[in-house]
Amino acid sequence: MSRKIDEIYQSIAVGISKNIDGQWDKSLLLVEFFDGAANFKGEFYFQNEKKYFRVDDDAFDDFEEIYEITTENSENKWNRAIFSLELTGSFNLEFEWDQELADEIERLNIE
Repeated sequence: MSRKIDEIYQSIAVGISKNIDGQWDKSLLLVEFFDGAANFKGEFYFQNEKKYFRVDDDAFDDFEEIYEITTENSENKWNRAIFSLELTGSFNLEFEWDQELADEIERLNIE
């Protein structure tokens, strides 16, 4: 049974907050996603100092579901996403298509 999109967002937020060691004001989960593969980078900020956090494997499952939901219409392609989470719990999720990333992945798959 598929989860609702709000449940997926909640899962991502919980995954981020539980992996941040110490105080923070804002966090970013930077995602590269393409054909069932992903690369994640977690960053958080406290008093304008940037630090990094470990991203759990569950993030892949979350973004795989988001990808399936958001790309049902082929016009909504994306291969990069940024999940921004504030300490207050408010969040934003941005998607973009990076043609250079797509070209690089295609080149590596051919070799």
